Amino acid sequence: MTRINGRRHKVPQKVRIGLIGCGGMANAHIRQLQAIPEAQITAITDPSEAAIKRTLERWPALRGKVANCPTHEDLLARADVDAVQIHSPHTLHFQQAMDALAAGKHVLIEKPMVCRTDHARALIERWKASGKVALISYQRHLQEEFRYAREVIQSGGLGQVQYIAALQAQDWLRLARATWRQTQELGGGGQITDSGSHLIDIILWVTGERAAEVHAYQDCLGTPVDINTAAAIKFQSGALGTISVIGNAPSWWEDITFIGSEGAIYIRPPVTDSGQPLHRFDAVGKPVEVGVLGKGSNPDRNFIDAILGRGEVQAPLTCGLAVIELTEAAWRSAESGKPEKVG
Repeated sequence: MTRINGRRHKVPQKVRIGLIGCGGMANAHIRQLQAIPEAQITAITDPSEAAIKRTLERWPALRGKVANCPTHEDLLARADVDAVQIHSPHTLHFQQAMDALAAGKHVLIEKPMVCRTDHARALIERWKASGKVALISYQRHLQEEFRYAREVIQSGGLGQVQYIAALQAQDWLRLARATWRQTQELGGGGQITDSGSHLIDIILWVTGERAAEVHAYQDCLGTPVDINTAAAIKFQSGALGTISVIGNAPSWWEDITFIGSEGAIYIRPPVTDSGQPLHRFDAVGKPVEVGVLGKGSNPDRNFIDAILGRGEVQAPLTCGLAVIELTEAAWRSAESGKPEKVG
């Protein structure tokens, strides 16, 4: 037996998983799940027969061993599904997750958790009442550079956080063109709620900060959704920050900076032979030895461990609420042309 949300649950020897959505992201999760002995994929569903076919062609181990369900409701009704992973288009996450929890299933949700703040609050309430494990697939929570930064900052190692700068540049406009990601109906927004969700989440999670006010500018570049976002943020603690989400960059790049009263941490893609993505300095600019960072884990491993009572959820649904609160405020600000309160 194990306890989840304060309730006792019988621990299965294998966690039987149903996949809702068989698009691109599902493949990364299938690969990771197949490396976990305690995980077993038992059912899949996707409205696209072509997506189902591609999945079964790519992963021979699933052929003849998984049920192909017509709808997510059919998948949730199966007794051989203990948990589900939701890899569908963004605006479908909310109802599918609500249905999964109502059906007594554990839930992993791809980012963004949901596309509306009221949906986030409703989902959190259902999760709390369900007694089930629920996790957002924010893999950075399991990556050692971000875990190190979180431990340093939240233990006071940088003193008081004073400034956060986060930049993400991707070739998203071209690569996602003519897909559901660049529609309001299924994408629920643009780059800020797609890849930008990771950026917003990680600065909030690492620092423990919550945004109080945001002043944002956005450019859709002729599409129905935001492509580029420039946002200035004031946090509840009084710290300041900027977020730059760039969807029409010629290449991929990311910079995250945390500056405190007693030092700074810079997280960058490795640009030297050391391969070190994180750099730390003290209050007078002297480098601080970081040591060798480990490889960390992944959300699929965390999901299974949490269900089996062997670990705590590292990206709870409350993180999704904080992200969509800030995102919605940025959308409102870009429309109104003035700062908007968050939450």
